[in-house]
Amino acid sequence: MYFSEHYGIAVDDETEWFDPLLDIDTPLFVDPFLVYAEEEGFWEGSADIIAGHFERGFTILAGHHESPASLQYKKTVDLMKFPEPGEFGLGVTAKSTDGSGGGSGLARQIVRAMSIAIERGLQDLRRFEELGVLVERIGRDRISDITCNILKYRFIEYTQQVARDNAIPMSEFRVKNAGFDELRKRWEPKRVQLPANPLNGKPVLLTPKRFLRELPTLNADDWWEYVEPGLRDDLNLDIGARLRKADIVALARQHTDLVRAWTEARAEQAPEPYDVNRDPEGLHDAERRARGIVDQLDIPSAPDGAESLTVFIKNVTAEFKHYVEEEGGWPLLYNEKSLRPKREAAVQQLYKAVVKIAGVARGVHIDREVEFGRGPVDFVFTEGPTRFLLEIKKLRNGKFWNGLRDQLTSYMESAECDNGWFLAVRYADTPTERARTQALPQAVQDLRADTGLNVHFTLVDARPKQSASNLDGVTDGTYVGAEDDEDGLD
Repeated sequence: MYFSEHYGIAVDDETEWFDPLLDIDTPLFVDPFLVYAEEEGFWEGSADIIAGHFERGFTILAGHHESPASLQYKKTVDLMKFPEPGEFGLGVTAKSTDGSGGGSGLARQIVRAMSIAIERGLQDLRRFEELGVLVERIGRDRISDITCNILKYRFIEYTQQVARDNAIPMSEFRVKNAGFDELRKRWEPKRVQLPANPLNGKPVLLTPKRFLRELPTLNADDWWEYVEPGLRDDLNLDIGARLRKADIVALARQHTDLVRAWTEARAEQAPEPYDVNRDPEGLHDAERRARGIVDQLDIPSAPDGAESLTVFIKNVTAEFKHYVEEEGGWPLLYNEKSLRPKREAAVQQLYKAVVKIAGVARGVHIDREVEFGRGPVDFVFTEGPTRFLLEIKKLRNGKFWNGLRDQLTSYMESAECDNGWFLAVRYADTPTERARTQALPQAVQDLRADTGLNVHFTLVDARPKQSASNLDGVTDGTYVGAEDDEDGLD
C-alpha cells in the first residue's frame, strides 16, 4: 500500500514528494549532493547545516583524536550516532519500514576515520560523504541515514506542509533526533505532529523526489574509478583485479589528498536524481504493476495442513515463472530504455509484490530483507507456526552458488527453519548461465542430502522472448519432492 492510497490523495508525475510504500522500504536513498543543490527556497542552507554538524565534531575531537577514553572523544562518538530513520521508508537493510538502527559501533568507526583524517592533515570534511571512502561500513544507506538525521527537523516541517496542503490528518509522535541541543552538544527527541503509518502505528516523513538516487554521488567505487589509473601504476596493482571495499578504504586513508581532489572535482558536476516517475529499475512501482499481474494469474488454492505453505509458495512461484516466460512478463525485468537486466532488487520487489497480493486472502505474511544474524535473507513467508525462507539470485551473479550453498542454508540454520526456496533468474545464453542452468537441479538435490534441509528451487527464464527456448533441458525448475519426478528434477 502506498502512502497516497491510504490517505486518498491523487498523485501524478507533477507531484513533488515521493510517495512511500507503507509496508516495505524502497531501495532508494537521499543523496546529500542533490540536497546541496538547493540554493534557495525551503531547503536553502542545508549544505551548511550538514557541514556544521561535522565541523562541530572535528572541533570537539581536535587534540583528543588519539584518546578514545577522553570526554571529548566520547562526546564526538555521541554526535556521530545516526539511527536508521525508518520514517522515510527508504533503504535496503530493514525487514520492513521499521528501520534497523545505527549503533555505537558505527559511530566509533566514523570518529576513527575523522581521527585518521586529522592525522593526514584534513581538519574537516569538505563533504561528509568522504567518510564513505574512509569507513568500510558506510555505504549508500548510511550516507542517506546521516543526511536524513541531520536535516530531520526540516523533513518534519516539509511533511507537515504536505499534510496541510492535502488535508492529511496528523498525530503526535516522539521522533528521535528531531532536535539538537547546542549547549549540551547532543541529539534530542521531540514530540511533533506527523501523518501515521497505519500498518505499524509510526510516523511517516516525506522527501522530495528530486533528492533520491540509487547511489550517492560520492561513493567508494566512484573514488576508485577516479584515482585508479594513477594508483594502479604507482602501486603495481594487477590491472584485472577488483578491489574489495576494505582495500579501497585502506588506500583512501593513505591518500587523503586524492580524496579531497575527488570531492572537489565531483562538486563541479551536477548529479542527476533517480527518475521516480518512470522508475526504470522497477524499484518503486512494482506493487502497482503486480496488481495487474496477479489479475492474470491462476493460482490454485493450497490445502490446509502442514504442507499448505509449501504448496502456496510452489503455486505462486510457478505462476510468476509462467507469467515471465509465457505471458510476456519478461520486459518487466529489463530497463525500458537500455534493455539491460534490472538489478536483483527489482526482481525481488516485483516478486514480493506479487506474492504479497496473492497471500493476503489466505493469511500468508511476507517480510523482505529479514536479518538472521548472518545477513538479511530476501524473503520470509509465515503462516501460523510455519516459516519458509526464500532467496533470489541472478544466474549471472558472481555469488550465485554462494547464495544457494552458504547464504540460504546459513539463514535457515540461524532462523531454525527447515524450509527454504532458491529462485534463480536467467537472462542470457552465456556459457556461465548455461552451465549453471544444467548444474542447479543436482546442486539442490546434493544440498538436501548433505544438510537434511528441505530446500526447493525455481528457475525462471527471463531471456527476451525471441531468444527464449527450453531451459537447456530443465523444463521446470520447481523442486518439491518425489511427486514431481516427471519434471526430471528428483
